[in-house]
Amino acid sequence: MTGRELQYHATLDMLKHIDAPVKLVIAGNHDLTLDRHFVPSHGHDPRIRAGTDSQWIAARDLWTAPGGRARRESVTFLDEGERTITLANGARVNIYASPYTPEFMDWGFPYHRSEDRFNPADASFSDARNIAQAPVRSFSVSPGSPIDIMITHGPPWGRLDQVPQRDGTVLNTGCSHLLRAVMRARPLIHCFGHIHEGHGAEMVEWSEVAEELLRSKVERGQWERATEPAWEAGIKFQQDDIARIEPDLEAAMADRAIIADVSSDSDRPLERGRHTLFVNAAIMDVRYRPVNAPWLIEVDLPTA
Repeated sequence: MTGRELQYHATLDMLKHIDAPVKLVIAGNHDLTLDRHFVPSHGHDPRIRAGTDSQWIAARDLWTAPGGRARRESVTFLDEGERTITLANGARVNIYASPYTPEFMDWGFPYHRSEDRFNPADASFSDARNIAQAPVRSFSVSPGSPIDIMITHGPPWGRLDQVPQRDGTVLNTGCSHLLRAVMRARPLIHCFGHIHEGHGAEMVEWSEVAEELLRSKVERGQWERATEPAWEAGIKFQQDDIARIEPDLEAAMADRAIIADVSSDSDRPLERGRHTLFVNAAIMDVRYRPVNAPWLIEVDLPTA
């Protein structure tokens, strides 16, 4: 997948058959032609062939133009930032989306690990270079209308982001700036992919000292160190572990999805401002085979 037009159409061929009243998509690091900064700087890159502004415009039109195919298939493309969507049943959803991930090799929508594009400048790490154009809104700023769902291409640091190494260790590959933003926003759900090895879901309960932790000016390394990282103080651990949701694989085969009920009627209800459900929804495994089951989450949302 490199962002060629035929690949986009194949994706839309799949999406049009999904029976859902709202279909939201974001770009990711493989969608090279949707990254306006990537295309003109890679004019001779065989992955995108042309490398011209017209190629970026064509890709954007396909996904966002009023007469583009995505609109015709009732698919909504989300750029970075916040969007409010009202569902047919009257529920209102505040969504924050971002296609950006820490730079890796030479793919699209990158930023340097020292750069913070998710927090306002006064909430960044002390050694971060703030580049945020659409920072994530804090839960404390508007608790009456907070962000309900965050959709980012990559994971936050330490949450379903581990990649096994040849020496038997594991490497966290997520973004600590993003973890800081999620801790501030406290959405009901944070959905992402990118790290194929991390497919799964887990529920986090934020601690009483999370706000105090976020006000402290520390360097990024203090959140990313291997032993006693600073971010752990912001999370309540349940029996020394996060509440990981273990899927019923037989049921998933029958349902063609992993169903996780976190509504108020369930035995593990999400409480707004207290919990966040992290979902790594990567369909592909590490060999790029589409073998991971999709997730279907039942959750309570506010009415309009």
